Amino acid sequence: MEFSQDWIKLLGRLDRQVSSGRPSPDTAALSELMTSYQVPGVSIAVGHVDGRVWAAGYGVTGGESSTPVTADTAFAACSISKHVAAFGALLLVQSGVLNLDTDIGEYLTSWHLRDRAGRRPGVTVRQLLAHTAGLSDTWYRGYAAGRAPSLRQVLEGSGSTTTPPVRSTLLPGSRFRYSGSHYSVLQQLMVDATATPFEELMRTLVLQPLAMDDSSFDQQVPHQRPPQLVARGHHGGGTGIPGGWRVQPEAAAAGLWSTPTDLLRLDLEIARAVAGESKLLDRDLATEMWTPQIPGGSYSLGTEVDDRAGRRRFGHTGQNVGYTCFSYVWPDNGIAVAAMTNSEDGWELLASIRATADRRYATRIAAAPLGDMTGRYLLHDGYPIDIAVTDGQLTFSAAAQQPVVLLAEPDGRYLHPGLDLEVRFLPTHDQPCVLELWQEGVTQTARPATEQPESPSIHP
Repeated sequence: MEFSQDWIKLLGRLDRQVSSGRPSPDTAALSELMTSYQVPGVSIAVGHVDGRVWAAGYGVTGGESSTPVTADTAFAACSISKHVAAFGALLLVQSGVLNLDTDIGEYLTSWHLRDRAGRRPGVTVRQLLAHTAGLSDTWYRGYAAGRAPSLRQVLEGSGSTTTPPVRSTLLPGSRFRYSGSHYSVLQQLMVDATATPFEELMRTLVLQPLAMDDSSFDQQVPHQRPPQLVARGHHGGGTGIPGGWRVQPEAAAAGLWSTPTDLLRLDLEIARAVAGESKLLDRDLATEMWTPQIPGGSYSLGTEVDDRAGRRRFGHTGQNVGYTCFSYVWPDNGIAVAAMTNSEDGWELLASIRATADRRYATRIAAAPLGDMTGRYLLHDGYPIDIAVTDGQLTFSAAAQQPVVLLAEPDGRYLHPGLDLEVRFLPTHDQPCVLELWQEGVTQTARPATEQPESPSIHP
């Protein structure tokens, strides 16, 4: 079935109850969800590495007019900007302009990162890309037109800036902490290293080579495009953003304007690169872009990673004042889906679209025989987990907890019926299955009680 027929049908029956992780009979059409959450406009695109693309717009751009959203309507891409900026940074690594593991002080000339005592910490380009540099915890809300500070002022916390100065506040490399400040430093670093304005650099490095013709980091773009081709942002409840949108001097972190079709082009190119088929980025760097930088974590170099068995997808989500969005690729099927809304209340709607894409495109894996999974597993500090088979169903019991019947998913995962807990059994070459617990983005490994692991395995 072609994408158009397939997705028109899928968007007519979206699951309202996506948080459970299981299909629900409680479904609604996209138009119903837009009404329920007061989302004025939605744009969606689906593409394949072979070049096939389907895209459509729903609802209106907002403001005083009732202009329909189309596939060509530009939206704020929010934090997907980081994903695109990271691709550009890796192209500079590939050309030798940057090195992932070199101290950023080697490249910054117009501003220097310091800690609270004024000292320069040792931070690498890789740590900026992976949000592991330990920089100030910042979310950028944007500015009204004519009141935006410069990037330098954002870094310094001066002028009309509404965020604190960017500082090193955690031990670099010690942990993951998502913060837009990492990408503000990366933006300044790329500008200093190339002596080129950021929007121009990204246009020549990434946007033009990928034919992302409706995308730009230039904050004047929404003023320059025809008004009917710009989605105006909305607060929760449908209240419009004064002026239509905010200006984001922190372009690498949150300043891209784009369309779902353009965002697909990036994710599909990364998928080609991982397969060694890209003319832009080599396989090793593309693989780095999909490799969690903290073992068991969910973020790599500018990319949100879900590499669970049967759920492999890579990409990024985003939220700015007035907008929400996501763009993901399911590499085992060579398919990417991107969706953008002009509302802060778009998350639930987007979650329903993404859950539909997961069920459609996530890799299916064969479940191991139940008997191969049974036995006692030990988590950290000898914490016991017992897996048994009762009446043909797998049961799970942990220390001091009553046994429960696990809910089997068709992709080989098991869900706890009462907790936000996902269980996976991973076969090994010549050993019994290893049990993985996934809770709130954290993976923990429990091994058969007969094994004696060298150390606990707990990954943030």
